[in-house]
Amino acid sequence: MDGDLGALTQNTTDIEVVSARELWSEYQLADGTVLRLKPIVIGVSRVADAQTLDGDPVYEMKSTLVTDVKATRR
Repeated sequence: MDGDLGALTQNTTDIEVVSARELWSEYQLADGTVLRLKPIVIGVSRVADAQTLDGDPVYEMKSTLVTDVKATRR
């Protein structure tokens, strides 16, 4: 995409999320601890009059990251 994205995000339209599948990513550390991470999308907006070089629409997404740590008992 060409140009300054900051200037584009002022002209957006909120898009309703009608379906979601949010899965955990798990990482096992050398000490036996398991880290689990899951991104959660809070909102999606389509940027007006913007598209990628391939012609696809540009979206702005707001998200948060949920974390879980399962430490090894010593």
